[in-house]
Amino acid sequence: MQDQIVPVFEVEALSHRFGKNRALDGLTFAIAPGQIVGLLGRNGAGKSTLLRIASGQLRHKEGNAWLFGQRIYNNTPALASLCVIGDTPDFGKLKNLKQLYFVCAGLFPGWNKQRAKELMEQFELPYTAPLKGFSRGMKTAALLTVGLSSGALFTVFDEPGLGLDAVMRERFYDLLLEEKQRDPSRTFLLSTHLIDEVARVLDSAVMIDKGHLLCQANLEDINRIYMSVSGAPEVVKQETEGMTVLREEVVAGSLVRHLRLQSVTDAQRLKEEGRVQLSPISLQRLFVFLAQTINGTEPVIEEAEE
Repeated sequence: MQDQIVPVFEVEALSHRFGKNRALDGLTFAIAPGQIVGLLGRNGAGKSTLLRIASGQLRHKEGNAWLFGQRIYNNTPALASLCVIGDTPDFGKLKNLKQLYFVCAGLFPGWNKQRAKELMEQFELPYTAPLKGFSRGMKTAALLTVGLSSGALFTVFDEPGLGLDAVMRERFYDLLLEEKQRDPSRTFLLSTHLIDEVARVLDSAVMIDKGHLLCQANLEDINRIYMSVSGAPEVVKQETEGMTVLREEVVAGSLVRHLRLQSVTDAQRLKEEGRVQLSPISLQRLFVFLAQTINGTEPVIEEAEE
């Protein structure tokens, strides 16, 4: 009998209020080890509250939350394999990267000193120059080198692109993929509202809005279940009858229906018949469609049926 895989991070019916404001509302999902996962949502969707709970900074009020199968709040051993890189750089009294890396070597058991210096060069950061003279982008990059070099089994990046130009953001995503190849046991969580930008590096996605879970699935299943179907209006209506329509629109005389398919056989049938055109829905547009149906029927998907 195979050992059951313990999720890196798992929540069950997790809810949290700040006064009358319900920041999280009954979230249930699990993050499997060895993945790059996107925590995707608008500003104010509940991402920061969820990360504060995951890092033990906030005690949740309803439901359950586990880190590596253990309770989180006030549990130092459970947090020992966690590294959280926040979206607001604060280096305290540390003067330069040399001091920052010295402190990190004591904080993270898996700290990779050589990797940190390599990443510092990749981000074009000075080793001994004063941190107080760093630009916003340089401060962000410094923290990203910490997360990538930490060796932490679960590493969280909150809005990792803030302050970085397009070149440096793409460099970070490339280095993230490189780090994942170097150590497949590590799990990375990217919390961001820049959905399409991070899509290329993700293995799976957790989408939330107004504290609700919209969707959790691996990217392969998302691309197999959610599709756009276009063609002559009457043909599209006939071919997609009975399917869940997230949105429909008319483009250059053709009807486009953005759908949630019931199974992969629906897509296979539509392709074989060849009467309509099929295309994937971008992750960002899918988020918009699901967010607009937040008060509708169940939006969460599981593994696609064969």
